[in-house]
Amino acid sequence: MIIDSKKANEKYSLFDLHVHSFYSYDCKSKPKDILKQAEKIGLSGLAITDHNTVSFHKSIRGETSLLIIPGIEISTSNGHLIGLGVSELIEKNKSIAETIELIFDYGGEIVVPHPFDFLRKGIGRKITKVNFSNLAIETVNASCLTKVFNNKARNFAEKNSLAQTGGSDSHRVKDIGLAYTLVPKDAETVDDVLESIRKKKTLGEGSILSIYEKIIRSFQIHF
Repeated sequence: MIIDSKKANEKYSLFDLHVHSFYSYDCKSKPKDILKQAEKIGLSGLAITDHNTVSFHKSIRGETSLLIIPGIEISTSNGHLIGLGVSELIEKNKSIAETIELIFDYGGEIVVPHPFDFLRKGIGRKITKVNFSNLAIETVNASCLTKVFNNKARNFAEKNSLAQTGGSDSHRVKDIGLAYTLVPKDAETVDDVLESIRKKKTLGEGSILSIYEKIIRSFQIHF
């Protein structure tokens, strides 16, 4: 799959801000294959957000034209949160509030992934129990079972004037870039991308995996 070049124009660059590698327990994607695929399909950068580990960012070697954003997908006591710009390990199973505080302490930006996908530990309305005004919402996640979950996320973000992102949540190399974030073209560093999110200048776009591909993926990553 090559990303639609009309999206990557003089105004926006395309970033997949939710990608897993073989450092996640449920993924077999090798770092070099991830980078090769992202370059091939025309991404400007991506965030590696492995489950409860930052090992990818401790081990990555070699040159790439991509902007690699450090990150981690953290299992809180009430669902998942992504810390972008974070290359330090954050302990899992803490409360949402504690995890948010830790991510900000490390200078990161918080994205709430697949928030209304109750099948994959989305935080859902629990996010309203904390101050969520400075959080970003992943409004397009390519791994959601149905577009209904993404539509609910977008509606929530728009209703509350929150920043928006998109990501493939890829656990296979071939799925990278199915969903992505439109980032202003002048964002050239990790800090620039994070600041674009904070200023609500980003948007999530893309598609979701078919039911057939989700079934195939389950067998591929678990067996």
